[in-house]
Amino acid sequence: MPSGLGAALYMGTCSGHGKGSGSTAHPGHVGGMLSPCPHTPMRPDMGQVPIAAQEPVTLWPPVAQLPAGPAVTNVLINKKVPIVDQDELTPHPTPTLHVTTSTGYKCLTTLSTPAWWLTDLGGARETAAGHPRKLVATTATVFVNKRRLGRFNDPFGVTPGTGPYGCLSKVAGSSPNVFVGA
Repeated sequence: MPSGLGAALYMGTCSGHGKGSGSTAHPGHVGGMLSPCPHTPMRPDMGQVPIAAQEPVTLWPPVAQLPAGPAVTNVLINKKVPIVDQDELTPHPTPTLHVTTSTGYKCLTTLSTPAWWLTDLGGARETAAGHPRKLVATTATVFVNKRRLGRFNDPFGVTPGTGPYGCLSKVAGSSPNVFVGA
């Protein structure tokens, strides 16, 4: 019986995160009714909340585990590149839309606003491309080029649910036969 979890590899997809398919954001979990009316779908003064607050009403589906920058290439596992601690991956987008409403004199406007526009990444809005992902390796014993090797179920968020690396996804693409201990 193997001891440990499968080595994280640039293959397959992440776990994805979020449970929702949209909600009423204004008024709602992001803020109050908007004014003046009518409003645009991505008005600059719309509220924004951290990923953790969006989690119940927004879906970030599984996406490919691909490097966003340099990756270890002198070590291969099953002919694939491993994901090591602090590796940045391509952004994680959401297709979710939220309802925003504004009112004013003889005006009531309801529009669909992209969830990413309402998501706060530590003082900045998430972009249409998605929020950044960075592996946080949890092993203390297995290293590749002096960096801890990622493994199945390691998080892709440095500060899960908040901040610029707040992704709540985990490694899902991993080796079926190379295992990483604690």
